[in-house]
Amino acid sequence: MSSIPSADAGRPAGPKSAPRRRRPAAAPPLALIYALLLLPVAFLAVFNYVPAASALYHAFTSWDVGEASTWIGLGNFRTMLADDVFRKSLRNLAKLGSFVLVVNMTVPFLVAEMIFHLRQERWRYLSRVAVVMPMVVPGVVTFMLWRYIYSDAGVLTELLRALDLRGWIHGWLSHPKTALWAVAFVGFPFAHGFNVLIYYAGLTNIPTDVLEAAEVDGLGKAGRILRIHIPLILQQVKLLFIVTVIAIVNGFEGIYILTDDGGPGYETMVPGLYMYQNGFTYQKMGYACAIGLAMLLFLLIFTIVVNRLMRTEKYHPGAPRA
Repeated sequence: MSSIPSADAGRPAGPKSAPRRRRPAAAPPLALIYALLLLPVAFLAVFNYVPAASALYHAFTSWDVGEASTWIGLGNFRTMLADDVFRKSLRNLAKLGSFVLVVNMTVPFLVAEMIFHLRQERWRYLSRVAVVMPMVVPGVVTFMLWRYIYSDAGVLTELLRALDLRGWIHGWLSHPKTALWAVAFVGFPFAHGFNVLIYYAGLTNIPTDVLEAAEVDGLGKAGRILRIHIPLILQQVKLLFIVTVIAIVNGFEGIYILTDDGGPGYETMVPGLYMYQNGFTYQKMGYACAIGLAMLLFLLIFTIVVNRLMRTEKYHPGAPRA
């Protein structure tokens, strides 16, 4: 008696499910792994997420240290819009930030280009070491040194006296017309090691055949930089652009060390320092949280816009761009 073929006999066999991977016998128990992961997660929650959530809530409250918080909705933000000191801090931030952003984006790039064009690897290595060495000095020490340089008996004042340029001597950090620019020039000559290394890493990742083709086509050094180097390191440019703006908006430690209180008057006041003063000097924690939230929203919108506008897809020299 012949057997009747089943309806599924002619169908191709479906994909077999992948066998479950067995854990090695010597692997630690999963319970131990989850327990070890729980500790850093708990630390993150307690010291990062909970304070952030608390600041978000208290930005909409009137909360003085030692007193109960009261919900006031957008009251802090209305006060912020009418606050002359806060508006002054925004103008200072725009001036200071524009200068710092330009020099931090351009000078390290030029330094990275000079290192990249050195012929011997030994000199390139020594140049990178020389640029990175200042990074081991704590930032507080750097600002204290610059505070001494700007002091009445500091290096800058004594140099001007030695050159018989006494008319140029000012109270660099105490005069309203020079205080903000004195803060801006801290870090001269602005060859920041982190930025230089990021640019240099992007330059070294450019394919050799592209550089050789540009040289064969007769592109000079300026042409190679403008038409080859910059388009091919846009990822690094975007990264440093975002990181630098975040540091400018959030940073106030240097101004605090150099001027103590954003003086003279409010000539060096910036939003980060004003937030700190409201929270820990004036004890207005609710208002300080509102300033911090405004800074966070600005940086969030800025980052999203930059990521949308600065496309860093693969770029091929000589090919038309969409």
